[in-house]
Amino acid sequence: MCEEFLYDRCIHFDIAAAKLNMQKGEKTLFLWKDVEDIKGNPDQLGSLVISNTRILWWSERNNSVNLSIGLGTIFHIEQKVTNNNRTFGTLFRTKLATGQKYEFHFSSQDKKLYESLINIQRLYTQTMLHREIKVQFAMISQKKLNTSEKEQIINQYANTISVANDQQDVSGTLIFTNVRFVWYSATNDLFNISIPWIAVKKISKKTTKGLYTMIIETYQEFGGYYVGYRNIDMDSMIKECNKLHAFHTENPIYGIEIQEKQQPTVQRFDEKVQVVQSIYNQAARYQANENNDIQNDIAYSPELGLAIQKLPADAKLSEFWNIIKY
Repeated sequence: MCEEFLYDRCIHFDIAAAKLNMQKGEKTLFLWKDVEDIKGNPDQLGSLVISNTRILWWSERNNSVNLSIGLGTIFHIEQKVTNNNRTFGTLFRTKLATGQKYEFHFSSQDKKLYESLINIQRLYTQTMLHREIKVQFAMISQKKLNTSEKEQIINQYANTISVANDQQDVSGTLIFTNVRFVWYSATNDLFNISIPWIAVKKISKKTTKGLYTMIIETYQEFGGYYVGYRNIDMDSMIKECNKLHAFHTENPIYGIEIQEKQQPTVQRFDEKVQVVQSIYNQAARYQANENNDIQNDIAYSPELGLAIQKLPADAKLSEFWNIIKY
């Protein structure tokens, strides 16, 4: 279940058709047609979507050739104008948590693609509390929680004890919103934690230090935290926490909103369609060079007797002569 909440921090190549559809809480913000994937699929036009979690591109010729690029992986965006100022290329570089870097270069006749991506990337950065766990973060002002634009406080439990095995119990306030839950100390606002509902794996009631405690466990992908809270109104607190978690994991709020008159309509893909595996590793086409140069090195081909652009590591020249039916 956690996978569907991680699209913003992952990169996928040629994913199943069902995963091209909008997932829980995901919204289509922008849609462009006739966009060329210059680096991975040159001379192939496709559709490009920017959602509130990722960028999607698929070939118009064969939608099993596609990309899913999480907004959280992007660290550099630039614009390149080509074809006598008639075509606008948008290049961006990405980096995964593993350290692997990729480059993507899309070409469109609409320069708004670049401008829109810059704007969405800015909004993504501003709404990190919707997707990430934060500890000792400046989010309390004068004993009040600083909320985002679409965030609403649902309930607060004062005199809630934060229980830790290796630390002294600390009294504070537990706050439930439609995005996350927050606890902060009564004596130190910076002694706090914020956990979005999408990060929560399990909520249970256990005995710790001889007393009933609400234990909240997060997914390993979100740090694998265990936090415990105790309140005089324990049963009501646990019941409400479970209810909010169940609802908001089915209807997550990612916080990115734009002022558009109408949301673009995107085709829905048949979830029964099987993806045809590529003849070689698609990711190799997008690997970033250390010198950040878009073009791969030029190499001599003994088979052709010509200098050609260096092929990906696992590609063979003979594969380019295969006839593929679409």
